[in-house]
Amino acid sequence: MKKIFVVLLVGLLLSGCVTLRQGGGTVSFTDSWALLPFINNTETPYAAERAEAVTAALLHTHGMQKLERTVTETAKGDDHLGLDRGELKQKAALEAAKQKKVRYAIAGTVNEWRYKVGLDGEPVAGFTLQVIELPEEKVVWSGVAGKSGWSRDAVSAVAQQVLDSLIGDLEKAAATNTK
Repeated sequence: MKKIFVVLLVGLLLSGCVTLRQGGGTVSFTDSWALLPFINNTETPYAAERAEAVTAALLHTHGMQKLERTVTETAKGDDHLGLDRGELKQKAALEAAKQKKVRYAIAGTVNEWRYKVGLDGEPVAGFTLQVIELPEEKVVWSGVAGKSGWSRDAVSAVAQQVLDSLIGDLEKAAATNTK
């Protein structure tokens, strides 16, 4: 009985945050980077903008010095309701980053940003990140992660943990590729 409990406890702890990443090119945190607008695949308004702000702050704390948030004319004033979840803003920002001769762009998607329905209402956050080498638009790194927190956690706190995990993996890939 004790062994089953221990196995279940370990499984529960390990299932909290899953990250998958793939590499292929060299990535350097010292080059110029652009943070593209995120795509919002959730029903939560402004989840993409919230995730972008957290990502920008975390990238700076992980040592990225040359990071700019690209804003284009199509990205400004996007208050219309429509089927676009941010793809148009992301494409326009990618083109602007190419024109500015930025080396890498980070594209993101918010897949979950909510509280689970139920008595406890646990927060859930999930993201995908891709590093795109410019101007070829070659994806050189990608990661996916999601996590469910405890009932007293905030969604933003869980989101920060998930994004920090992804960016930590990106930083490790950059360190590995520069050696």
